[in-house]
Amino acid sequence: MSAGVYITVDVECSMGGAWSDPSLRPVPPSRAMMGQYGDRQLGLPRVVDILEENGLSGTFFICPFTQEQGYEGQVEPICRYLLDRRQDVQLHIHPNHWNYGLYRRGLVYKCCDNIADLSADEQLALIEEGAARLERWTGRRPVAFRAGNLAASEATLTQLAKSGIRIDSSYGFPFAGGQCHFSSERPFNGSRWYGDVLELALTGFRQPRLPLMAAAKLVDPMGVCFAELREAIEKTCAAEAEAVVILHSFSLFKVRNVQYDDGRTDRIVTRRFRRLCQWLGRNAIRLPARTLTELSQWIERGEYQAVEVAPCRISRPMRAAMRKAAQVINRIYWV
Repeated sequence: MSAGVYITVDVECSMGGAWSDPSLRPVPPSRAMMGQYGDRQLGLPRVVDILEENGLSGTFFICPFTQEQGYEGQVEPICRYLLDRRQDVQLHIHPNHWNYGLYRRGLVYKCCDNIADLSADEQLALIEEGAARLERWTGRRPVAFRAGNLAASEATLTQLAKSGIRIDSSYGFPFAGGQCHFSSERPFNGSRWYGDVLELALTGFRQPRLPLMAAAKLVDPMGVCFAELREAIEKTCAAEAEAVVILHSFSLFKVRNVQYDDGRTDRIVTRRFRRLCQWLGRNAIRLPARTLTELSQWIERGEYQAVEVAPCRISRPMRAAMRKAAQVINRIYWV
């Protein structure tokens, strides 16, 4: 089986400043997930439209704890919408969303959004509850997981194995040893087995060391230009490893404040994502776009072999500097 590309989307609702200001509420799914502003849908529907236009399917990691944020019954229809559009639905967890529900009910809670910072029993309980909800809503038990903030660890994988989830996609070497709680030793792209759980790494690349720029970046249309997306995917797949792209349900639009008021299209990020999908569509035989459900099926049949490779380097300082400048400008809401 040749190396492929996984387009993954984290689907979640921002807390919208609700922890620090009790007068605020978390952002509702209609905005943070669907990007609904009047008759415009700038979130998941736009992402799915671009995928479909190019014959692609993605994997959507859904955070199921919006009930605890005050929005009961609003995520199940979104899961069904994605399945009806032939997209893949898997599990995503932000512990703060669950904790906010405890806070609202006057119960003991932790102000913690990193699953790896919880005890083993607490991690397992959240994974089991989240998986059960997705199974009720979709009729399918999730086979893959991604931690909110990428904040899983090797210990989290042990709890995933206990729950029967055999694929994790939380590791990204640019954040390992920090935000991502995995060890920073032996950084890799591609995939690696940790016991019974396959870690499918978010693809990253090393970039020129320039002032105010990180040493490495993830393959994310919000953070890198199309040429960098393409080059990192090409280099990773040429080494026979899988490439993983990440974006979010709100990646393709800008908002005016933490409450996601006045959403408008982010033209730069949308253009990057559209160009990426068009390129993948044209190169579907050489670089097939796959889903985590398909990967799980290959694993079950014994047809998958993990391949890990050293992260690639993209040494184009002028392009990196121009991209950085464009993004600084693009952060301005009115641009």
